[in-house]
This record gives sequence, structure tokens and C-alpha cells, in this order.
Amino acid sequence: MSARFCLSKVLAGALLLVVSSAHAEPLAPHQPYVQASVGVRASKVSDAGYDAFANADDLVQVSLGLGSTLFRQQGFSLAAVGFWDYGQKNSTARGSATSLDVHRLTVGPELRYHLLPPLYFFVHALPAFAHTSASIEDGVAQVTRYARHWSYGLDGAAGAAFEVYGARSGSIRPRLWAIAEGGYGFLGSTPLDMSPDSGQGPQRPASVDLGSLSLAGPYLRVSAAVGF
Repeated sequence: MSARFCLSKVLAGALLLVVSSAHAEPLAPHQPYVQASVGVRASKVSDAGYDAFANADDLVQVSLGLGSTLFRQQGFSLAAVGFWDYGQKNSTARGSATSLDVHRLTVGPELRYHLLPPLYFFVHALPAFAHTSASIEDGVAQVTRYARHWSYGLDGAAGAAFEVYGARSGSIRPRLWAIAEGGYGFLGSTPLDMSPDSGQGPQRPASVDLGSLSLAGPYLRVSAAVGF
């Protein structure tokens, strides 16, 4: 029993030492002025229109981000951030091969709070602009039919960032961060009236109606970032 008590005291003391050391560090060098990230965004899309392009509800996209701090006040800071996400899915519908390309751009404000110099939490609500290019192979007409649309919405999320590498002083040398966030992406619905491009296929081709598509759903993004 005493051994466990001693071990607990040692662990608590070590944790207190780490926290005290972190608090002793000046905060400003750990608040990134500019931050660039690369990561993965995984979304769950439950809309029925998505079934024509995927065998499951997941949509995995590569994610590139860029942010810049606009205002700092003690532990709080306000940044402008933007993300570009890209992903592709392939499947079959009505016995024909289908494909879906998704570009998503989000830009807006992000509020951050540094609990410790190497750890901050954040929330953001970012206007979203998504471009989808859906296609289906028409074996009868020997053409590829498309539906290309823009949709608009909002990404709301909260997350945390931890500095995994960085100088203890006020050096401008880059600092490396691990970032994770989770939230919900709202997007409007777009029609899936599939038609061949102009000049392709029959002179008066009838469109193939696959319903509508909305890519709204919960998501998780994990990233590695470098900040200055």
C-alpha cells in the first residue's frame, strides 16, 4: 500500500513539475503567427444519393490548411484559417461504373485558447464551398454522363493542438504541431441529373436522374502542422 502511495506521489510530482515548467515558459513564442498543415479529413455521409458512388458512408479526403493569427490577448488568440479538402469515390449504379470527385474549401475565423504554452484548444465556424463532379458510364449510348455542381454550407468544429517540437526560447525557428478536431459539416443538396458533355452522345440525350446528393455529416480531421 505504501509503495503505491509513494509511486502516486512521484507521478503527481512529475506532472506538477511538467505543468509548472510549461507555465514558466513565455506564451507568445508558442502562439503561431502563421501555420500550415497537412492531414486527413474523414466524414460520414448518410445521404441516400451517396450510395450510387460508395459502398459505405465514409468519405476520406486529403486536407491542406493555412492559418494566420490576427489578434492575441494573454492566452486567447483569433486566427483566420482556411482548408482545402479533396477526395474521390468509385462504385457502380444500375450496373454502370460511377465516380465522384469532391473539392471542399472552408475559410473563416478560429478562436484559440492556450491552456499551456504547448497546448491550445480551438473552435471555429467556417463557411464551406464544395464542388462535386459526379459521373456514370452509359454503356448503351457509349458516353460518360456528368452532374457538376457547387453547394454551400458551414463547418462547425472544436479541437486541440499540441506542440510536439519547438525551441524553449523566443526563437522564430519552426514549431511542429499535432492537431485533431471533430465537428459537423453542413452542405446543401444538389441534383444528380446525369447528362453527357456538349457534343458527346446522341443529339438530344435524355438525362439520367439519380436523385440528389448532400455531403453533410459529422467529420474528424487529424493534421500535422508547422508554425512560425
